[in-house]
Amino acid sequence: MTRHASAWMTWTALGVLMMLVSGCASAVSQGAICDGTRQARADHARALAEDGGDLSVVTGARLIGLIDAGCG
Repeated sequence: MTRHASAWMTWTALGVLMMLVSGCASAVSQGAICDGTRQARADHARALAEDGGDLSVVTGARLIGLIDAGCG
């Protein structure tokens, strides 16, 4: 391996480590996503039922169903 490639790999690894330590690459809390989107999901479902077109009703219902299944 050349000296330049070795230095590049070292700096890349160091950058990834710094992001993990600083929280830039941290995981998102599933509970926060579920709790934070509960009302928006209900509002979206209601809007789709009231005035959505056929395709938006189908895709919106599928999306809401998937999120609801993941959130319990």
